[in-house]
Amino acid sequence: MANNVENGDLNNLSKNECWNGKKTAIQVKIDCEATELCLTLLEDNWESLNDSKTSKNQIWKQIADGLEEVFIVRGQDKGNTCKTKWENMRKEYRSYLSKFQTGSAASDTKKPQVL
Repeated sequence: MANNVENGDLNNLSKNECWNGKKTAIQVKIDCEATELCLTLLEDNWESLNDSKTSKNQIWKQIADGLEEVFIVRGQDKGNTCKTKWENMRKEYRSYLSKFQTGSAASDTKKPQVL
């Protein structure tokens, strides 16, 4: 019984590593929570990121620091890790949207042939 309490205490004290490439059910949940937190921090810093006079690297470092309060972020440059995560999510979202385009831009995507 004491062993279970000790293990439970260790689990409560330790941070979970996010975005490590593992695909277990628990890791996917951790990654989703980390991504949600990253997006919240990004939203909080959106004006600063769009300000031409603000250092973007410093903002990404602040976002990474906020994420590090809850999760372990991989890589030496944690701000760059968060920035890359954002760029990949934005690219995937744009790709997703392009599949459902209508109007003149829709000609860029292949449409199924109707017989």
